[in-house]
Amino acid sequence: MAPPAARWLARGAAAAAAALVLAGCGAGGGGADRTEQQPPDRLTVTFSFESGPSFRVSLDCGIADRTACAEILQALAEERDPERCVPIEASGSRIVVRGTIGGEDVGAAIDRRTDCEARLYDRVRAALSP
Repeated sequence: MAPPAARWLARGAAAAAAALVLAGCGAGGGGADRTEQQPPDRLTVTFSFESGPSFRVSLDCGIADRTACAEILQALAEERDPERCVPIEASGSRIVVRGTIGGEDVGAAIDRRTDCEARLYDRVRAALSP
């Protein structure tokens, strides 16, 4: 079975294609024929700092924040070889990602203790930048 991130991306693409087809066909009409959709997938990203306040960002992955969620999930899914990661001076910064994608729990903590974690931290932060 594919990892949750891959399934979420595939499901999102299929849903977008279906929405385009329905929009193009002028589908609408009776609500009795429709099935209830699952609520949108969500992620919460919490930034904390050793010397300052923390803050939290809530993402609605099914609608408004689809791109940010996809970028975060892709970054978290990539393989990291711990033997190739080089220790760096810890910054005291941390990102915690929690949520549910495709009915499965997603969670990760990124502490910036290695160069690999620093790159992952920067990718997650960049995904949330305007």
